[in-house]
Amino acid sequence: MKGLLVTMATGILIVASCSKNNDVVNSTDVQNINSESVSDAFTYETSDMCNTVLSNVTDTQLGSAPVSGAIQNLGSDPRLTGAVISVAGTGGKDSPQGTITIDYKSGAIDGNGVRRKGLITIAYNGRRWAEGSSRTISYSGYSRSNVVFYDSMTYRITNLSPDSTATPLNFHHTLVGGKLTFPDQTSIVRNADFNAAINFVAKTTTLSGNGAAHSATGTMRAGADFVMDITTPLLYETQCIASKVFLPVGGKKSITAGSSTYTVDYGDGLTCDKTITATVGGKSATISVNSDGN
Repeated sequence: MKGLLVTMATGILIVASCSKNNDVVNSTDVQNINSESVSDAFTYETSDMCNTVLSNVTDTQLGSAPVSGAIQNLGSDPRLTGAVISVAGTGGKDSPQGTITIDYKSGAIDGNGVRRKGLITIAYNGRRWAEGSSRTISYSGYSRSNVVFYDSMTYRITNLSPDSTATPLNFHHTLVGGKLTFPDQTSIVRNADFNAAINFVAKTTTLSGNGAAHSATGTMRAGADFVMDITTPLLYETQCIASKVFLPVGGKKSITAGSSTYTVDYGDGLTCDKTITATVGGKSATISVNSDGN
């Protein structure tokens, strides 16, 4: 299932404890790292869910009259549990365009205890994996475990691969007007511009910079403006999901928030674990992380 290959991207860098490292990272540092990582993971997850649906919709369904409840083999992606999925397309199978809706209505809980409600809409144009094909994701009343997505944010994905059978397939991602609001009414604001390479054979996903000024910019929950740059491509391994590890297994990013700059190191790409190395002011700390989203 193509959409499951980057499920691990939904693991959020939430620092479980830093009490032993408070001489290196203080509570503000922890919150800043969390803020950028949560916004990244929550929004990217919806793109990956879109991949699952597209992988299981036929060319005929994408280019023809409305279809609801006829999409098969989605049960292997638990994030779609309880959703009503509909497709409305035109243009025939050679030039499809239209919309896909993923509707959780008043709410559904997946096998990992994540509750989703509301509507995700995917406007697509072109054959699924063809060069230049695109899709734009928008939201209406959508929330993930009580984290609310701003209705006016849009997330656009464009296929850069010249051949739909290429390995890996390369995609350009842009997030505009991103805003997520938490139960305490603090909000993360984030715009992003990066590339994603999905290798369906090796079952890996790699996120990288693409020459844009920054991979992401925005405002932390505490109010500090930030920029994020992927300095070494972030590598995700499907096999780590079985160990309930949803973090990258390799790669680095740099986050500057206010007057502070952090380097986040996910490791050497060989081990599925729940630790990162955070470097601040030339000092490093190993931090245990979890994915509870709080």
